[in-house]
Amino acid sequence: MKRNFPRRGFLASERGQESAVFEVLIAVIIMSFVLVVGFNALNVLSQKVCEGKLSQNLEQIRSAIEEVVNTKNKGNVYFELPECYSDTGSKLLIVESDSQAQCSAVCGGTVGRCTLLVFSSDKYSENKCLRVSSATTFPDGEPCDPNILEPSGAYELVNWKSSSGISEGTYTLFKVSSLSSERPEICAFKRK
Repeated sequence: MKRNFPRRGFLASERGQESAVFEVLIAVIIMSFVLVVGFNALNVLSQKVCEGKLSQNLEQIRSAIEEVVNTKNKGNVYFELPECYSDTGSKLLIVESDSQAQCSAVCGGTVGRCTLLVFSSDKYSENKCLRVSSATTFPDGEPCDPNILEPSGAYELVNWKSSSGISEGTYTLFKVSSLSSERPEICAFKRK
């Protein structure tokens, strides 16, 4: 009678197959981890790019306002929210602040009163210092007349210091000089 002994190669083969399954499982776990980390990194990068676009647009608006108030009589501004921000949860305002801590943090120095360009949303907020007189106004009536722009009727007058904020769009800013007013008056005309 012959005894059937398992061959050594057969046992080694079974152990190799068990090992291969374990190695595949480890590889799948590692690959899943790498994919999750990669997608998170892409989301963070996308958000930072979006914040950079918004910051650049705010800087252009800040610069245009300062140039019109301090030197020029006219300037053009385009404001558009990047795709990662919604109109409903986001607001752009021109705000007067009496907080020395806030003014010093945003504008530098020891300023007790300042004018800020403030963007706020659910995800992100940013403040820019407007180096203009705090007496600067954005009238929504006299002495501003939207009919001075060509083509007539293509612009509407908006008050940039209103609590509703600055909406997306293309604007033309005019500095008006009035003998009765000692403060800078900036007319903000929005293209319809």
